[in-house]
Amino acid sequence: MLLWLGACGTREDSLATEQSEEQKRLEEVQEEHLRRNNAAGPDTVSFETAFARFFQALHASDTAAVNQFIHPDYGIWIIEQPGAMPKMTHTTDIRHFKREYQDRSLFTVREEVKACDLQDEAWPTFDCADMNYDSGQSGYSKDGCFVSGPDKFQKSGYWDYASLSEPDIKRIRASLPLLQKSVLHTATSFEFHFGQVEGQWQLLFAKLIYPCSA
Repeated sequence: MLLWLGACGTREDSLATEQSEEQKRLEEVQEEHLRRNNAAGPDTVSFETAFARFFQALHASDTAAVNQFIHPDYGIWIIEQPGAMPKMTHTTDIRHFKREYQDRSLFTVREEVKACDLQDEAWPTFDCADMNYDSGQSGYSKDGCFVSGPDKFQKSGYWDYASLSEPDIKRIRASLPLLQKSVLHTATSFEFHFGQVEGQWQLLFAKLIYPCSA
């Protein structure tokens, strides 16, 4: 009897171990599946493709699609200039952001940025003396939508003049090294700064400032 009970106990222990290991394997497969779905490899989607998706979502007022470009931890910093000094607003959900002018949503950007055919080249130079919106002169030496490296923005230092707390400035500085691509729309001077986080292109900063207005 004792031998039989011992054998039963051994089989039950073995079965419990197998079930535990199987559950662990299932959880690992599920986690891997979620990881693959939520984090594409860094070369899976080109920046041009990702930006086209973002631009389409912006023009469609597709909140869910735009939020896919906003990382839940890093979020997006949106830079405006309502006065002499810049204002920087942080959000992880685009529904919670309102532009300084008339509390308008980010989607109103589409009214001004109607087209953006990326040209992969250095940004053109700018001069306030050459700017005249009434006559269609942007002030840039060349007009269009340009994508280049983020160096200029990373060195701009807007965050140092936006009356931010020290923790916020630290959060911004932690995001800056992630930047890889910066887009300039010359007709408005708006800028969109993207980086790759966990294999996905994320919009980390957007600068919605009209030049020569301060």
